[in-house]
Amino acid sequence: MKKFLMIIGCACIVAHIFAVGSTDGGNGAASDKIQIRFLAMAQAAYSEQNVNDMTADFMKKHPNIVVQTEFVPYEELRNKTMLAYGSNNPYDAVLVDDIWYAEYAQKGIISDITAQVPESYKKGVLSGGWNFTTKKGKIVGLPWFLDCMYLFYNKNMLARAGYTKGPATIEEMVEMAKAIKTKGICEYPFAFSLAQAEALICVYSNFLEAYGAEYQDKNGNWIVDKTGVKALELLVQLKKDKLLNPNSTEYLEEDVRRVFSSGDCAFTMNWLYMYALASDPAESKLTKAQVGISVLPGIKGGKKYAAMSGSMGLSVVSKTKHPKEALEYILYLCSKEVQDKYSNLQLPVWTASYDDPAIIAGKEELAATAKIAFNIMNARPSVASYQEASAVLQQYIQKALYGELSPQEALRKAVAEMSRM
Repeated sequence: MKKFLMIIGCACIVAHIFAVGSTDGGNGAASDKIQIRFLAMAQAAYSEQNVNDMTADFMKKHPNIVVQTEFVPYEELRNKTMLAYGSNNPYDAVLVDDIWYAEYAQKGIISDITAQVPESYKKGVLSGGWNFTTKKGKIVGLPWFLDCMYLFYNKNMLARAGYTKGPATIEEMVEMAKAIKTKGICEYPFAFSLAQAEALICVYSNFLEAYGAEYQDKNGNWIVDKTGVKALELLVQLKKDKLLNPNSTEYLEEDVRRVFSSGDCAFTMNWLYMYALASDPAESKLTKAQVGISVLPGIKGGKKYAAMSGSMGLSVVSKTKHPKEALEYILYLCSKEVQDKYSNLQLPVWTASYDDPAIIAGKEELAATAKIAFNIMNARPSVASYQEASAVLQQYIQKALYGELSPQEALRKAVAEMSRM
């Protein structure tokens, strides 16, 4: 994902180059080694340090391969991939958001690896992972992490307002927020990442799902101007009622994480990575006992839960000169061995991992919540023009949040533009 978050406020590329000496202890000269380049994300899920540690271990097991890792903020990941692909120096392997797989596959940017994926992966990885990495019956990526936005809530604030558990419906969540504000516990109970970026679409998509609405009909026609009005009206009303932090229209995921971790909001939505950081003494004022996590509830009388995928996968770039080595590398990163080892911030994609007490120890609440989410999560539209459609939606949803257009008019204009694409 989808994700997460899109969070590092730098525009530069952070490159981690694993240096190779003139010899490798008798295994051959550096010039004999195969060098591959991997583009990843400088933010949520696995950290840069995690990825570099994984990569160092891979190179120890494969002394003939040198991997250069590069990290960019999520907002730059797609453009960097596309620009490099169009140049004489494409990447060999890349991190791909689930919303880009349709476009990448249609344009031939990523390779069909169906025949090269071991059966152990096809059978052992959670089925939801293959749903977004398979296009037209062909596997074009390996699931690296399954994710969705979760509802995080401050248990202490809820308790002070007289509540002993998290909300069961959207309506109850708003009622709780009003009580928290009225009692002077928190000025702005909600903080969401509603900056004009994909983060906004992720938040809106979850509320759209909570109302049982869809972006498109079965024929691919955009219908969000008819189905998605109530979800947008809710966000607009939260802002009008001063329940939503007014800076939310400038926030990305890391911003709301910091607001929540500082004890300055009761509810937020974020990706799985936030769970550990929200009670990390180095990152947060909150203790683990104060951090609640659940799947976003639905509206009263509707579906019980709502979740929108923010999963991501790893793919081999079709222009690579080293497809075998690039595939070996991403198979290693996605392996059960590696995912289990680095499961602190991100739950593995392997079914068996959820039955391993060592993996879920201390994360029982998180694992139980993730199981619910991974079984129900929907996906944002899988269309080749998604990036352009998302940009249009971002623009008009913000117009509604700023009061420039009514929710109905904003979505009507958005659909008119998207339908012309």
